[in-house]
Amino acid sequence: MKKENIKFIIMSVIVVCIVIAGIMVPGIVLEAKQKSEYDKVAQVPKDYLPSSSVMAKEASANLKLSEKLSLIDGQWDSTTDEAASYEMDDQDYQAVATARESMEKLYEQKLYPENLSPDYSNWYTWETTAYKASDNTFNTYTAYYWIIRFEKYDGTQTHTIWMLEDGTIILAREQTKDAIDVSVFEAADGQGEALDNISVDDKLTDDYTAAFSYSGIDFSKMNLIGQTTATEEKNQESYDVLQFLGDKQYVYVIREK
Repeated sequence: MKKENIKFIIMSVIVVCIVIAGIMVPGIVLEAKQKSEYDKVAQVPKDYLPSSSVMAKEASANLKLSEKLSLIDGQWDSTTDEAASYEMDDQDYQAVATARESMEKLYEQKLYPENLSPDYSNWYTWETTAYKASDNTFNTYTAYYWIIRFEKYDGTQTHTIWMLEDGTIILAREQTKDAIDVSVFEAADGQGEALDNISVDDKLTDDYTAAFSYSGIDFSKMNLIGQTTATEEKNQESYDVLQFLGDKQYVYVIREK
């Protein structure tokens, strides 16, 4: 065979290999990249969010605590729906961590009977749902919040937390299989056994049930055992802190003054 023919065959093989490589390699690389990113979840850039969601977040960032509470409890004509994950600032596990920190502060202030911090070997399962309460007038102002449910490993306690995105606990409810330990409240106000003897005002409890209807809690069989005033740091707003004690349940809740 002549040298020219051999060179021609070699060159032809090389050309064919290059063509095949040009066709196959990009597909192989793309497939490998897709596999490597299959389990990764990225936060959606704000540029890709629906314009209505961006407007609602920006407008709602300047709402005062009292305005958020008014949207959630319906004093400001509003509609409540579940919020999409991309609408919330945090992922669910981050919201749970924030809730634990906020609840620990309430426990230290003797405003909640249990410490939900995992540092105390309290093993709780949890589940979360994100919500938004939007005004029906402008469809722009929105209060975003979480409902987080903790259940103790042995099933003896359930804690349901309503929390704003900034970590403010607006309502927390403990339900137990046994009687609530009121010793923490007795130490706080020195009332002792009087906590179990406060009479129930039917009119007031009806008002509370209506005021906090978003929680679905019936206050008719609960006693108001504490009412104080607190101040929100950001806007220096005052708000009421209410504590209710019932049969095997306790409720901490705040409302605008």
